[in-house]
Amino acid sequence: MLRRDLKMGEFTSTNIGRKPGLSGLRLVRLVKAALDRVRRRASIHPVAPSETAAHHPIFSQFSAFKGTAAAGCDRDYIGATARRSYLAAPPRDMPIQVDVPLPAFDEEYFEWIDLLESVAAARGQYTMMELGAGYGRWSIRAALAARQRGTIPCRLIAVEAEPVHFEWLRTHFRDNGLDPDAHTLLQAAVSDSTGAASFCVGSPLGNDAPDLWYGQALVKNDEAAQLVEHEKYAGIQVRRDPNGWKSIAVRKVSLQDLLAPLDQVDLIDLDLQGEELIAIRSAIEGLDKKVKRLHIGTHSTEIEAGLRKILSKHGWRSLADYACGGPRETPYGTIHFGDGVQSWLNPRL
Repeated sequence: MLRRDLKMGEFTSTNIGRKPGLSGLRLVRLVKAALDRVRRRASIHPVAPSETAAHHPIFSQFSAFKGTAAAGCDRDYIGATARRSYLAAPPRDMPIQVDVPLPAFDEEYFEWIDLLESVAAARGQYTMMELGAGYGRWSIRAALAARQRGTIPCRLIAVEAEPVHFEWLRTHFRDNGLDPDAHTLLQAAVSDSTGAASFCVGSPLGNDAPDLWYGQALVKNDEAAQLVEHEKYAGIQVRRDPNGWKSIAVRKVSLQDLLAPLDQVDLIDLDLQGEELIAIRSAIEGLDKKVKRLHIGTHSTEIEAGLRKILSKHGWRSLADYACGGPRETPYGTIHFGDGVQSWLNPRL
């Protein structure tokens, strides 16, 4: 899961006002983990933790991309085009030829496995949800992986609340040859209910440009926030709390409502910045009936424990489970996890 957060070195648990609804220590951990991930993403060919570990066999069923990366863009393993400006990467004015290797052994490696295995197992149609989608990296990767499998129809549901990232999401679809209007793209936050909510878009430090930060989250307990006259974010009026955190009003949708019109979903990829447990808990019956696989980015040990409890109780089978915030031993060597990773398979479907 991709997050680009704020400049570290200026953060401690005491030198910054708390983000509403988040503890200072948790905020620092989220920010540091986000920057670690971005530093790894900044290299096209990051160094794997283990040079000898064998890759997962699912990669033998797909082809790595070899070809042209347009000026100002990169290409990934499956061939998705992504604008370098989405991550404030240095510009590149000329196209280049690339021969992309297999994904690196990092926390996203397990996301690749879930994505590719879900595509390989799909029959008739492939349906994927990306919740907290950013600019839609995994949605496009799913579509291109499905394309490699032949003529299987692909239905994508991508949900993102941050307004600039949502516009990039639509552009990212077009850049990769997909009509955004042929899929379901929603500008909203995902939680356990549908309605209106406050959404954090700015920090007291000001290092919160959309190409520098992908860690926005729903705000709790923002009663003290006040409207800021003459200040807007992507055309939306800004509120500021006493500690300097800025938020905007956004639409909120429940996971249960997102599932309602669907018959079956091959994969849900969730990166909900702390809302993952309550979203899943509120929709567990629908998940049991309709969803084959979950890939969850986790953001606290309490959330991780809660997910294990409810999904195990409902008969889901754990495929991967790595706690957030540190190095973990995996079949591919020692990997540092910023967000945690949980992967679950529904044996009923």
